[in-house]
Amino acid sequence: MNTHPYSAKPADYAMRLKEAKRGISNATAATDPVIAPQLLESWQRSYAQGIYPSDQKLTAPDYPLHLIDDHDRQLSSVVGDEIDAIWDSFGGENWVVYCSNAQGLIIRARHGTNPASRGYALHVGRRIQEGDIGTTAPSCALLEQRPVTLVGAEHYLEEFEHMFCCAVPIWGPWGALVGVINITGSEEFKSRLIEKKLTSAAIKIENRLFVDIHRSNSVFKIHYDADFIDTHLAGLVAVNIFGDILSATRNALEMLDHIDPFTTRYNVADLFMGNFVAADGYCLKSSLKNGIVFYTKTSTYSDCGDLRESAAARVSSSLRDFSDLHMLETLRNVGGNVSKAAKVLGVSRNTLYRAIRKQQSSISTPLL
Repeated sequence: MNTHPYSAKPADYAMRLKEAKRGISNATAATDPVIAPQLLESWQRSYAQGIYPSDQKLTAPDYPLHLIDDHDRQLSSVVGDEIDAIWDSFGGENWVVYCSNAQGLIIRARHGTNPASRGYALHVGRRIQEGDIGTTAPSCALLEQRPVTLVGAEHYLEEFEHMFCCAVPIWGPWGALVGVINITGSEEFKSRLIEKKLTSAAIKIENRLFVDIHRSNSVFKIHYDADFIDTHLAGLVAVNIFGDILSATRNALEMLDHIDPFTTRYNVADLFMGNFVAADGYCLKSSLKNGIVFYTKTSTYSDCGDLRESAAARVSSSLRDFSDLHMLETLRNVGGNVSKAAKVLGVSRNTLYRAIRKQQSSISTPLL
């Protein structure tokens, strides 16, 4: 939606927004080359659902509250840290940072201290679809499935005409939209950093959801730049014991843009050309069949927010050997104590010795 507050707008932009909304209310076709078509369409949908710009929907005393379910509670438990981080950067007395589910139901929120502010009414249990409070950034982000920023009269309701609103979608482990993360506050605040901050937060949330759902599978980090392999910007790929790709995060899918693991089964052997070879920082390096070089590490972290805990080894190998690499990195982390490493991993010492022998036979110098 071309409604970003940093784009060049004519001096009469706010007036043209209001004129277009009046046209919709009068059942007149609203067209204006300055106003994004998606915005006009959202206003028309709001009107079609019986909402008028002058309605007091946000602060109405009789708005319905909805119950959240177990799925909502799970998402709520994951988004808390990122909501707090966004709040620490941009929060204020009249602001609210919240997460809604895919149906537009707010499942977690953090507010300022002013209960009289309009944003204070956006709390857990409220639904923020177009049919509830008209055109807002989160309702548009849910529908368009991309980041959306609205400022002032770009909102449908006059109640929002002095507010800033930015929302970014959150994608689940199986490629479906699970919600949005949003910040709403004063129109005067138009930092270019907000959308970047929310996008980063959404990726971290997606990574946590991904690792949590794939705890029984092997998860690997990939990136075409080794400097990013230990950051949240690395793509995550889940594979089974046969090397079949089960799922991937959106960062991974963007890097592997020619595959769709949700509709077609792929094996890692079908994607990469040749063996994985040693790279700096115990990364493994290989190339896709289109020639793009990728770096990869296994992920063994329990808190994947920063993706700092990882395991891999210098070895010419396939991804099917990554369970061995995980054991060897664990052994390194405990100072070479085989008994302690076996206990941490929940495997026998013989299994660990097998991985050591295999590693030592594949490189000229021992790993440990």
